[in-house]
Order: sequence, then C-alpha cells, then structure tokens
Amino acid sequence: MTQERLLNYLELLLPAHSPGGDEREVDELLLPLFRKYATEVGQDAAENIWGLIRGSGDLPPLVVAAHKDELGMIVKRVERDGSLRLQEIGGAHPWKYGEGLVDILADSGVIPGVMGVGSLHSTEETPRVHYAREHALGWEQIRVQTRLSPRELDRLGVYPGTRVVVHRSRKQPYVWNDCVCGFALDDKAALAVMLECMEQLAAGPPPPQDIYFAATAIEEQMCGGAAALAARLGVDTMLALEIGPVEPEYGLELDDRPILWYKDRIGTYTKNFCDEFASLATAMGLGIQRAVYSRASSDATGSRLGGQVGRIAVLSFPVLNSHGYEVAPIGGILAMERLLTAYLRGDRGPRQDRKPS
Repeated sequence: MTQERLLNYLELLLPAHSPGGDEREVDELLLPLFRKYATEVGQDAAENIWGLIRGSGDLPPLVVAAHKDELGMIVKRVERDGSLRLQEIGGAHPWKYGEGLVDILADSGVIPGVMGVGSLHSTEETPRVHYAREHALGWEQIRVQTRLSPRELDRLGVYPGTRVVVHRSRKQPYVWNDCVCGFALDDKAALAVMLECMEQLAAGPPPPQDIYFAATAIEEQMCGGAAALAARLGVDTMLALEIGPVEPEYGLELDDRPILWYKDRIGTYTKNFCDEFASLATAMGLGIQRAVYSRASSDATGSRLGGQVGRIAVLSFPVLNSHGYEVAPIGGILAMERLLTAYLRGDRGPRQDRKPS
C-alpha cells in the first residue's frame, strides 16, 4: 500500500459515521468492497460484515478482524429547551472532543448541534459551569444545543437512543509531517489495512488457508460483534487489527514499527502466534514493538473470554492520543499492511523453536 492509497481509504472511511449500534454509513461503504474482493460475503444479526477468501492449503481457517464502530455519544433525554443530555458510548470522554460541532443521527437524516458546557461569564448561580471550573469534566456538565424545540426534534426523529458523533467537518484526515491525524483512526485505519490486504490476496495466488475478513460491530462497548461472529463461524484462531496506544509506561515509541499485543486488561495473547509475526517482521526488516497493556482490549481477547476462539493475536500500528484526536506515523500503518499481507500469503519467517533447558 502506498501513502496515496492509504489516504484515499481514510478520506473515504473517516467521515463515515459509525457509532456503536448505528454503523450504517460505514456499512454502505464496506459492503461493495467486500463483495469485490471476497468469494462469499455476508452480514450477520450482530451487524458484522464478513468476507471469505478461499485458501488452497490444509491449514485451519483464520478470522482477521478490524472493528468498524467508533466512539460516540447517545441521547439520554431531550430537555424542555431542546438541548440534549448525553451518555458516552465506548469510553468516550468530553474533554477529548472539546466544545464544537457535532452531528445528530436523526431518523430523518443528520442534523447539526453544538456541544458545550456553558458560559464562563457566570457564577455559582450556574452550577453546571461552576462545577466544571473546579472538577474533572463529565457528561453531566455537557449539553448539545440544537436550536429546535422538543416537538421539532421528535418530528425529525431525535429521542433517547439517538446517536451523536463528532461533526463530519472535523473528521477528515490531516497529514502532519510523517503522520496522519484524525478522529476514529481507531479503527478505520486498520480497516484500510484490511481492505488493501484483501485486494492483494484476491489478485494473487490463493493463501494457504481459508481467511475470513471481518469488519466487526460494537467492539468499543463489549467486543460483542466479533464474539458472535466467531461463534457462528466456528473458527478457532483470530487476529485482530488495532491501534497500538503509545505512552512511556508501556515503553513504546511513535515510529514506523508495528506493535504486537502480548497482554491487555482482559488477558494474555497466544505467545507463539505473536512470535510468528515478530519473527517475520524482523526478517522483513520492518522491526517490531511488543506491548503489555493495562487498559486496552480487543475483539480477540473479548472473543476468547467468551470461549468462541482459542488462538489469538493483535497486530497494530502506533498511535498517540488514543480515543481522541489520534496521531499515527504513516510509515507504521504501511508497515503493518506489509507484514499482514506477507503473513497471510504464507510467509512465516524463520522458525524460532524454543531450545530445551
């Protein structure tokens, strides 16, 4: 994949709204591409999109998963003045978004609103703003102004359960030196990697095993989509494509080396599966980073927790400001795609058997 192709994918995917449970905009983009590259395509009751590329060998099948849902908000209630009270979806924090434009995904279409806290030119008589001055900002202090009445909002199809996301004008990718920036690089850059890999595999000789590519739903809330798909497919091995959050506590750097997850908050990953990618990355001259995360999770550990899969790994690209305005080295995303495609074509790199002690 070239930088130009990556940016083309991101320009397509990032502006498409896909808050957990209302992912229809990105579904409309992904389904035609899956049908173009895969021999069999489907969408299940959990709203996962999957496509099968048949292999020629006798290796057991593999699921490659990248989630299509993004962080967002959900309307808790409509106030008498037509403003909206919100709750988070998937661990979103208001201070990651700041005051500004949002899109309200009404039944009648997308309508704009302005998310904010209120005027700083106020006193204790405005308790919501006064509280925010001295405490961590929470969703209790946030309102979305609509400039519409509750009756108008009801007519447009805005009610408790309606999703709210960052405004489309704020979601275009931005190239900054050697990096690309944007909201929802988690996980739409991983979707771009998966789509590029699907295209390359579809154009070449068959891989050595059947591969199910999956754009999974509601990963940010419960890793529930991938678990449901794995249970239906009956496939025992899952590779999740993800972001790799970079912070000093994990000993990681924001560079072009892909990141392998060896543990997250749910549990550990299959070491020999992870090591296969590390060995191949070294043989390809890409380099690799290894992560043990305390607060992250993935479709892979979520699915193993429920007993749907047994052998799991996560391949990711480095990211700064995860779950906010994310920054990722372009070279890291491109290296991740090279490594993934080589692995799925059957290149496992030099074998590194453990010597007996």
